[in-house]
Amino acid sequence: MTAISRLRLAARIAALVVVTVALPSQAQSGAETPAAAASRAAAACEKSARQTLSARAAKAPEVTFDAAPAIQHELSNESQTVLRGTGRLRGVDGVHAFTYVCNVDRSSFEVVGLVLRDAPAPAAAAKARPAPAPLEPDLRALSPAACESSAVLLLQQRWPQVARISFDSATRTYRQTTAERAELLGSGRAEPTPGATPRLFGFECAIDPRDGRVLRIGLSG
Repeated sequence: MTAISRLRLAARIAALVVVTVALPSQAQSGAETPAAAASRAAAACEKSARQTLSARAAKAPEVTFDAAPAIQHELSNESQTVLRGTGRLRGVDGVHAFTYVCNVDRSSFEVVGLVLRDAPAPAAAAKARPAPAPLEPDLRALSPAACESSAVLLLQQRWPQVARISFDSATRTYRQTTAERAELLGSGRAEPTPGATPRLFGFECAIDPRDGRVLRIGLSG
């Protein structure tokens, strides 16, 4: 039986998930250990997240990170490292937890993609996520960030000078037809070059619903 669920994810940090893209520089890093490279990538991600959160607030907020971001090996490739982390933002309306996914250029250690999301409080998350009913898809392993990070990489291949990418969380649709395969569909806008007219695009992301692993990603538009 086909199960279709509309995902409505609240976002206090932003109405749209915004990916800020910087064009890679020509600087090349020298040889260094994997641990040193991971440390530089993590520092770049935290700096970019802090700057982005501060730019959105009327008054500079206090931003702290729970731990160093973890490398997402299944999403990384030869040119980019993808990291995922969590932190807290203290502003005029209280403290909010957030998550972030960050793409870092391996040669220049510049952040070329950043996705920030508000994270629900643990108690609220547990209350809002009851045990799935029989024959209904289990969404606990679903990670929109994994699909959107993969879409960012495809858009960068299509438009090497892409300057800005945004995902509309309201358009996300999840559908599952078997226990081994599901799809997350969504849409967004991208500027193929700095200052260009934004282009609308859609993405279809095939997922293994048992562990949230991305099986395939495709773009339209």
